Amino acid sequence: MSEEIDPESLPGFIMPQNLMHQIYEFTGTSEENKGFLLCFVDQSGTPQIYSQACSPVIEMGLRKTIEDYIDEFNLVIKPDINSEE
Repeated sequence: MSEEIDPESLPGFIMPQNLMHQIYEFTGTSEENKGFLLCFVDQSGTPQIYSQACSPVIEMGLRKTIEDYIDEFNLVIKPDINSEE
């Protein structure tokens, strides 16, 4: 018997902690270099960011990588037309 699912009545999504732990465990090659930063949009359209890192250095590296990605993405979308490159 199939029931209709009303998306408006679904409870808010919460990322399961065990999934976050598994993602963390899949990163790095040792306890000294593990970490991740996960960005997604929840069911209401709100951006969500989860992160976990084994140290401030790894966290800083993840942030720098995201900054570089955003800078590069912005150049693709809005190329500098005055650039001589």
